[in-house]
Amino acid sequence: MVERFLPKEEVAGSNPVPRSTFQTANLFLMEPTRLSNTAITHLLREIAAAYEVKNENRFKIRAYDTAADSIEHATSEIKDLWEEGRLGELSGVGESISSHLDEYFRTGKVKHFEDVKKGLPAGMFAFFGLEGVGPKRAYRLAKELKVKTVEDLHRAVREKKIEKMEGFGRRSQELILKAIEGREQHKERILLPVASSIAGRLIEQIKLLPGVVRADPLGSLRRMVSTVGDIDIGIATTEPQRVVKEFTSLPDVARVVGAGEAKATVILKTGRQVDIRVQDPRSYGALLQYFTGSKSHNIHTRKIANELGLSLSEYGVSKFAGGKKIGQPLPVGTEEEFYRLLGLPFIPPEIREDAGEIEAAQKGKLPKLVEVSEIIGETHVHTTHSDGEETTESMIEEALRLGRQYVGISDHAPSAVTRGVAGARAEILKRRKEVEELRDKFRGKITIFFGAEVNIDAAAKMALPDELLALYEYVIGSIHTSFDQPKELTTRRLVTALENPYVNALGHPTGRLLGEREAYEADWEAVFAAAEKYRKILEINSYPSRLDLPDDLVRSARQRGIKFIISTDAHRHEHFENLRFGVAVARRGWCEAVDVVNTSEAASFVKMFNTRG
Repeated sequence: MVERFLPKEEVAGSNPVPRSTFQTANLFLMEPTRLSNTAITHLLREIAAAYEVKNENRFKIRAYDTAADSIEHATSEIKDLWEEGRLGELSGVGESISSHLDEYFRTGKVKHFEDVKKGLPAGMFAFFGLEGVGPKRAYRLAKELKVKTVEDLHRAVREKKIEKMEGFGRRSQELILKAIEGREQHKERILLPVASSIAGRLIEQIKLLPGVVRADPLGSLRRMVSTVGDIDIGIATTEPQRVVKEFTSLPDVARVVGAGEAKATVILKTGRQVDIRVQDPRSYGALLQYFTGSKSHNIHTRKIANELGLSLSEYGVSKFAGGKKIGQPLPVGTEEEFYRLLGLPFIPPEIREDAGEIEAAQKGKLPKLVEVSEIIGETHVHTTHSDGEETTESMIEEALRLGRQYVGISDHAPSAVTRGVAGARAEILKRRKEVEELRDKFRGKITIFFGAEVNIDAAAKMALPDELLALYEYVIGSIHTSFDQPKELTTRRLVTALENPYVNALGHPTGRLLGEREAYEADWEAVFAAAEKYRKILEINSYPSRLDLPDDLVRSARQRGIKFIISTDAHRHEHFENLRFGVAVARRGWCEAVDVVNTSEAASFVKMFNTRG
């Protein structure tokens, strides 16, 4: 089987071309794929809004709103239902809308939708839905103020243009300002990649300020938790007051909530709140450790410190006796120094959760956590053959540019229901031929594998029969439909997939979409037992809204000796750069390089990843 899975030549890829982590402001603010339920929901709501502005029949408007609601709350992926010829099963999706969706899935556009939106200002679709802004108001704002983006609208609000418009007034202006600045948004959890992008952009600007020696994210962001509550940044500087003043004047800052000698709170133009804390470089390690947390980790370190006659604070480490601090805090410039004073080695931020890391440190048994640089291959990649946005060759070229040694193309498999077995076979062979031709083109540069992501259906069967699964070099089994089944049925679906000899890995195993959909219920001990028994791989999916398998389940599976593959689930080339977030999940699950199969050279990778005998 190794010969089928692996081309004869395995040559390391070219050296990666350096690219700034924050090359573009929106690198990680990825919109949902244009075929996702979220994207289709938004598309239908745009048409309903256009109908409303054009004073169409209210029943027609309601039909689109109802269809949008139905798709938004569907427990199956709309595209999968379309492939299976089951669009009509969705309540509220009638024959007319169903036919438009069929055209959209086939061609990527709908002529009727383009006609409906014709003559309307594009800007209105950017901000209708903000508090106080319905479709007709969005139309007026876009047309009368000639604004095209939320940023343009924000500028108009600041210039008090809206309160002068007939039918709006000061109250409407205040509501729109509140919605834009997101005064409540900063209280909500932010996706890790989004928080990381915001903080990274600011840190790049902060490092250019006079006297700044170092700047780092703090709190749950530094611990790389999948969602972040607040964005906090620590700054080591020799000129604290000047840095605070200049930080509050950065171009991204919309409003200063408060500023003192050693800290400041601002609201960014994106509506997010950011807090900074500044400290002398000589004691910066204490601040960094203190505000990174977690709270439970810090409580444990304080207990150790007290037993050693020490007291900890954000300013340093002090001697402690008789219930009182003795003298001034000892300067602690780095976290390494901080932990050394407690008799401990440096503990990586990702595992500071008081979940055994301190005991492991005391015994000299901390894991050597996996690094991004150790991931040398990728096997979950989508192209225009399914719901990806770039060609197979384009995605391979990007993998090569980033220095990957191997890449696997794993588009969603063609439907045997809509095409028939013979039609699906023909499509699979067509795609395989393309991959074989690209192997010849890229020979000696990068190794290319041919795989597929295949749905595990509601009846606990793979969406393709084994005779078609056998045409692939590997298969990722994933649940994409019927997320609300009872725990026992969902468990059976996952276990059945793991039992299938043609399935190599379980994709985004819990099915969660952060902020959109909870993980489905499953007996994870039973799932892990099956993965262990059949030597199957569990995916850690790096896609921003997934980060799945979650870190707590990663650690549980790792304790059973189960292996993982860290994938980006890339749908276009920028998605490859989300890899570091999947690695962060693995690190929080205590994974070392040996636990992750795609840290291995191609030949070794195949031996671990291939389970077909």
